Amino acid sequence: MIKGRKLIELSHDIQSGLGSTDIPDFDRLRTMGMAATLAMHLRGMPEIDYNVLRKVSDFYFSIPSMALKEVLSILAEIEYIKIQQVNSRIVSIIPQVPRFKDLHEGVGNFFTYSELNEHEQGTLAILAALQSKPENKDKILHSTGLENQVLKRCVDIGSFGNYFKEFRARGKDILASPFYFADNLEGLVDMSAKAGTDDIAIVLDIIKKNQGWPLSLIQKRVELGGNKLTTTQQSLLIQLCQDGILKPPSIDFKRQRETFIFTPRPGSHRMDVSQREVYERAMALVSCVRKGQLLADKYPIKSPKAILTALKDRGYIGSNSEAENQYKNLVFLKVGSLRRISSGSSQFVINRTEENLEALDLAINLLETGDLSGMDVKKDAQIALSKDDSYIQSIVSAAELKKRAQIAVTSEATEQFEQLILGLDA
Repeated sequence: MIKGRKLIELSHDIQSGLGSTDIPDFDRLRTMGMAATLAMHLRGMPEIDYNVLRKVSDFYFSIPSMALKEVLSILAEIEYIKIQQVNSRIVSIIPQVPRFKDLHEGVGNFFTYSELNEHEQGTLAILAALQSKPENKDKILHSTGLENQVLKRCVDIGSFGNYFKEFRARGKDILASPFYFADNLEGLVDMSAKAGTDDIAIVLDIIKKNQGWPLSLIQKRVELGGNKLTTTQQSLLIQLCQDGILKPPSIDFKRQRETFIFTPRPGSHRMDVSQREVYERAMALVSCVRKGQLLADKYPIKSPKAILTALKDRGYIGSNSEAENQYKNLVFLKVGSLRRISSGSSQFVINRTEENLEALDLAINLLETGDLSGMDVKKDAQIALSKDDSYIQSIVSAAELKKRAQIAVTSEATEQFEQLILGLDA
């Protein structure tokens, strides 16, 4: 049975995929997803005017006004917000989402899997199976116990929401999720059909527990973070890199170039364009401290996480003779700068921008849990929540004008094309 954090995380992904589309097969599932989405964006926010919240929720989160009050009632019940009212009219909300607690757990404990209907339960079960790997459709049918028609309907809805995708590979029907694998999903599906999904899941799980491990060391030792790899698993890992399913960053160090392995990049619904630079900088931070831990010239780092935690707390890393070689890539990415302390010794100092601090938090989390937590927070939405009603109204109006302009251009182009065809026929 799916519960707690997993229940809400999956519900959020489904809500993100379906957006404003009304699905009569779903009931409670959408409410769970909306509650999770709103909670993650309210964390750390000041008091918010209800009219602003209503418009931002509809525009950015696809939470219509008719559903918003129920969502707010749930968040108030679990003490994630306080609702300010005049008589029965909501005037504002005061967010109080805990900073140092898994907010998914808080929302997840309010709901139960058993209260969902068969299409909702089926969708969650399928998506849970696809988080770590593509899967054979027949195997999912058997493992979930769903009826054929229910599975088909769940997959049809999920295909529309782009969190499920069906493939035919090597004579097998395979399901995969673009939410969790952004790059060369077709290649991953073909590999799954050829080699089976179990070894792929094992390899990706080991990588998740050891983010940023050097590829050269994996090839040399045939192990990753103390986990021995079979010949098949090592070949799969190499092929995942070669086929672009994993896109490991490569960094130049003096006389050598090193490649560092991370889990697949998630899809755009889980990490939008504004977060990609943060993600790239986080991977670079992890790669540089992994270099110091596992491929040091003289003095290995004992704890990469401790080094990055010190960088966050103090703003710099203690000076050493290897700093210039180890951290120069971070200087190119504008994450920080190198400060010369003495002849042959430098310290790395972080540039305290919002993006760099986010990247640092993400890098620490990658080392600690392997997760990309917080990457699905829309910064534009949080900015809009902190502004007045005229700000979000201008955003909505600009989006509508842009949409109308695209429609007008498309219509005009179509008409011109038709005239061209008619002219040729004449």
